Amino acid sequence: MHATLLFSCPNNQHLHTKVGGDTSMIQEFLLSGSVGVTCLVALVTGLVVYWLIQKWKYKFPPGPSGLPLLGNALQMDSKKLHEQAFEWSKKYGPVITVRLGTMPLVFVNTIDTAMEVLVKKSTDFASRMITPTVDVFTYGGKDIAFSNYGPTWKLHRKITSKALRYYLQGDALEHRIHDAVETAFVEIDKVSGQFDPAEYINFIVVNILTGLCFGGKYDFKDKELSYILESEDTFNEKLGGGTWEDIFPPLRYVYKTALFKEVEAFTDQVIERFIKKKFKEAESTFNKENIRHFTDNLILARTEAEEEDGSEAANGLDEEHLVQTLADIFFAGIDTSRFTLRFALLHMVAFQDIQEKVQEEIDNVVGRDRLPGIADRPNLGYTEAVLHESMRLASVAPTGLFHMTSRDTEVSGYRIPKGTNVVINHWGLHHDPDAWDEVDRFIPERYLGENGKLGPKPKNWLPFSAGTRVCLGEFVAKPELHLIFASLMQRYKWKMVSGLCPDITPAGNAFALGSKPYKVVVEKRI
Repeated sequence: MHATLLFSCPNNQHLHTKVGGDTSMIQEFLLSGSVGVTCLVALVTGLVVYWLIQKWKYKFPPGPSGLPLLGNALQMDSKKLHEQAFEWSKKYGPVITVRLGTMPLVFVNTIDTAMEVLVKKSTDFASRMITPTVDVFTYGGKDIAFSNYGPTWKLHRKITSKALRYYLQGDALEHRIHDAVETAFVEIDKVSGQFDPAEYINFIVVNILTGLCFGGKYDFKDKELSYILESEDTFNEKLGGGTWEDIFPPLRYVYKTALFKEVEAFTDQVIERFIKKKFKEAESTFNKENIRHFTDNLILARTEAEEEDGSEAANGLDEEHLVQTLADIFFAGIDTSRFTLRFALLHMVAFQDIQEKVQEEIDNVVGRDRLPGIADRPNLGYTEAVLHESMRLASVAPTGLFHMTSRDTEVSGYRIPKGTNVVINHWGLHHDPDAWDEVDRFIPERYLGENGKLGPKPKNWLPFSAGTRVCLGEFVAKPELHLIFASLMQRYKWKMVSGLCPDITPAGNAFALGSKPYKVVVEKRI
């Protein structure tokens, strides 16, 4: 049986040739035709052969059918991709493949498959894709969040974890939080009528992180803090979704888009002129007998690593790596913390009965004569459960940072190659009706044990991820968020103007979700 090849000729006629028969017509067509046509045929043939080899060697998970070259790009909604992936998983299975152009994205939508990726085979999935945009603002992947898994990454994570824990040994974090919330309270007390609480929450979070990282004391309208917030908001709004260079990398060397130039400007202004400047100031005045802040602790950890491991340790601990580590802790903490707190406050406005239970618990445990402290946290289980439920429903980082396979591997029985992007759908885990009773309801009690204390973490609750790539700042973020939230609840009763209903629907995209702007009125409790 002979196959038939169909070519389209310049004169709009068709040339039919039977494979296995007379090949002279093919040769005549190719030789007499343009070089471009010959190259096109060769390219298409090569792509088909490559596709067949890949299909034979690997077995990607199923997913929605797409178009040649474009894949599922026209079907994908960047604002709701996490929801789309979860819906597709109901048809195609817990692990699916979605193609952005020719690039496959493997979405993991259930906790069992997520644990396979994050824990059981963690090193297989511990790499990151360094796009041109990421390459610029991470100095080529020299940070912790976006750098690939390896000896340098492990060294940085080790000394950063050590620096954070050293800093948290005393009461420095609690003092920093109390100072920030008290400064904000003075300003909130001046407000009459309804107002947007975002400005005050933003100030509290940035004040804490700036002080934690670099020291210093900051006023409410501090120009440095305002600059940081404006820069971060601009970056999220304009650059959070990436650039054309991320889809067509050679563009950065041929014709840079205006957006890519803004990435470079952001890196220069914020990383170079702010973070690096702060680091150099700390380095020039460093005294191991007087550790002042996290930057000092990072320098101390580097010094100790060099003393313990010799000069080899210094290879991965140069200035650029440490500056990027600082930027990771600083900027990642700003966005996730402020988005989480703004949602938690909105949920309390929406669910007044739950707000009253939180305040009753705080009154019983702490009273109203002092601010809540970190030592109170074990006895404020309901307050923490409320935060957990708010983090579940909001899922401010719905897809987290994409993972990338460091070697050929398998997930849920599917064979996928090295260099494949794998996405943990945290939003899907948090909204899976098979894992959560009354999945769309706000129920803090689901996190409590029989004694009313905080119980074991539900396995589908995964806002900080897990395994090798678990959020480095988790053990700082949890007490920080709890203490800020408890302080806000202790001092004020939060509500909306009578007759208005809060909209708790998230806004944003698959990379970051925030609450829609809202206004509140407050009633002082103390």
